[in-house]
Amino acid sequence: MSTNKPQRIPFQKRLESLSNHARRPDEVFAGFCRLAACTLAAQTRETEYLEEAKRWKPEELNGFSEALGQLVIEMEAAPFTDLLGPIYLERASKSCRDARGEFYTPPSICQLMAEMTVGDVDDSSNPVTVLEPACGAGGMILAVGRKFSRTNQVHRLRVTAIDINPTACDMAYINTTLWGIPCRVLHGNVLSMEFWHGWNNLHWMMPWLPLVAGQEKAIPALPPQGQAPTREEVQAIGKALVQQEFSFDSTKLPERKVA
Repeated sequence: MSTNKPQRIPFQKRLESLSNHARRPDEVFAGFCRLAACTLAAQTRETEYLEEAKRWKPEELNGFSEALGQLVIEMEAAPFTDLLGPIYLERASKSCRDARGEFYTPPSICQLMAEMTVGDVDDSSNPVTVLEPACGAGGMILAVGRKFSRTNQVHRLRVTAIDINPTACDMAYINTTLWGIPCRVLHGNVLSMEFWHGWNNLHWMMPWLPLVAGQEKAIPALPPQGQAPTREEVQAIGKALVQQEFSFDSTKLPERKVA
């Protein structure tokens, strides 16, 4: 009797197998990222999941599930490494990427910038806030997470990740969730200060994360999953961007809509 285990299909090839004349590679990748992000959201993005799932056949959904399992396995072999960004660049058309000003930052540059920005990580229990105004798949965030992981302090991070591309938001959500980085992902444009959606990952939502120096200091109330950030949150982001000397138009702060 053979004892050979069935060979696993690599993550990228599993996604490629779902592409056909009716499904473009970029469409398959975007669909996978949205469904995976919703799956990892601890049942807080069920409406989004069901809406996206309607677009796919049962066998395609099974393929996405298998692809997510394989992605997790491959990520375990490459800690705090962005495996999604390079695949996205292969599948997204150059014209679309150029229109959005999307450029891939090599992992070595991300790590260098993390080393230069963060410096030495102390042994404090205080949270460390990070604002990434053009997060892409989250490569820079993963580099910071890798640095904090050396002393088992990834839980101290409080990352706000922003991108104009919804698929990039999903990639960042997947990467930060699977590597335990507390993150709030916003779909928006920091140049015009317009924001359309916001999601908190599992590690941001956990009740024990806001405990600072033994004191119960709760994270401020945020809109439900998928809703735009409040005006107050947008103003806080604008203030942080000014401190970073990031150019934006403060006259275009969106009005807070009351239902």
